[in-house]
Amino acid sequence: MSKKILTVAILLVGLVATTGCLDDFKEKKKIEKKLLAGTPNEQFYEHSQEYFEEGNYSEALKYDIKQLEEDLRYYHEGSAEIALDYNNIALDYDKLKEYNKSIAYYKKVIKIDDIVLDRDNPERATTYYNLASSYDSLHIYDKALTFYLKSLKIDTESESRLLTYQDVAKIYEHQKSYKQALYYYQKALIIYKKSTKQEKAMGANIKESINKLNKKIK
Repeated sequence: MSKKILTVAILLVGLVATTGCLDDFKEKKKIEKKLLAGTPNEQFYEHSQEYFEEGNYSEALKYDIKQLEEDLRYYHEGSAEIALDYNNIALDYDKLKEYNKSIAYYKKVIKIDDIVLDRDNPERATTYYNLASSYDSLHIYDKALTFYLKSLKIDTESESRLLTYQDVAKIYEHQKSYKQALYYYQKALIIYKKSTKQEKAMGANIKESINKLNKKIK
């Protein structure tokens, strides 16, 4: 055995004897990480917002990732600030139609929200809806339905409930659960009739869907 190999072997034995195992040593090093004091530079976030509004989602994503890297120097990974970064990245991937990646980041947001937000916080409803929408786009309807319904349990804002009811109805219709689909289209129509902001075309589409379902059920 050469001196170099022998020396390395002795060091490794000493390390294991001191810490128990190499994995324990790595874990200790990980725990010792210190965050910087102060506040992070938000210029990356500002750039990402500009690109997002322009529809340049690839550039928005690039700057959102840079903002995440910057924020991780100041905030713990389980903080609300990091959840916001994850959400922005998820939205970028959503717009880029990379739905598997958007789903992964929405799940990261939910994991943090479970800790830092109340169960009935409206932000949770938004994240559930966005996650459901990504599953919907991939035609993973069971999971989409699960998170649309979770969103509805929290969301009290009628305009967003109007959209969610229609999304849920469409999934039930796709699954040939026509009575369930009809139920949610009818709930959407009730909200539509009370709203002054929605376009007439939406109301016409809801009514048309209800008429078609009534014929199928008969």
